[in-house]
Amino acid sequence: MEKQAELVRYFKKLYEQGTINLFEGNLSVRNGDTILITPSQQNKETMTLDMIVELDLQGNVLSDNGYAPSSEYRMHLEVYRLRPDVGAVLHNHSAFASAYALAGQPIRCEMAELYLYYGGEVPCCAYGAPGTDAVFADFERCFVHEGRDVVLLANHGLVAAGRDVEEAFSRAEAVEKLAKIAVLARLLGEEKALPPGEATELLRRWESRKRV
Repeated sequence: MEKQAELVRYFKKLYEQGTINLFEGNLSVRNGDTILITPSQQNKETMTLDMIVELDLQGNVLSDNGYAPSSEYRMHLEVYRLRPDVGAVLHNHSAFASAYALAGQPIRCEMAELYLYYGGEVPCCAYGAPGTDAVFADFERCFVHEGRDVVLLANHGLVAAGRDVEEAFSRAEAVEKLAKIAVLARLLGEEKALPPGEATELLRRWESRKRV
């Protein structure tokens, strides 16, 4: 039950952060040939280990606890299908990242960390209705061809992938902070650009890290 406990612990952290509510957000972890995922529309504060739903990689429910999986379970399965290296997937509606998603804009700014850890931007996937296959129609471009680990869903929210739940959570948390910094910096005026050549060097380091 270790992985179920991890899901519950981090799901409650997301609720405490204010990035999800009763009707928003989901979290999953790969469990060998199955995935464990949070249930649909359950109170995050009172969630327990026995409420976690197990699915096979075709989306069939394997657990018999009476809970339905998140309505976004197909979106999670698509990330695992596209990226065998991914061990956990998180979806939230954090305010500043979701504001970029609502505007249909990638998160871009001159923060060194955005280049070093996220390839210079967090892309925004084309809109797809929540809970449908259309929501992940753009995932191959973003998660595979562009090699991103965090993406925005237009008019919707954020999806983060990681080797484990902690990494997916940390990436989502970091991107939300970067989005907030970018918005606040623009209220102060024009961003200060990185020194000449620095963005290219940081992107080189990002590419090297991706190949490890």
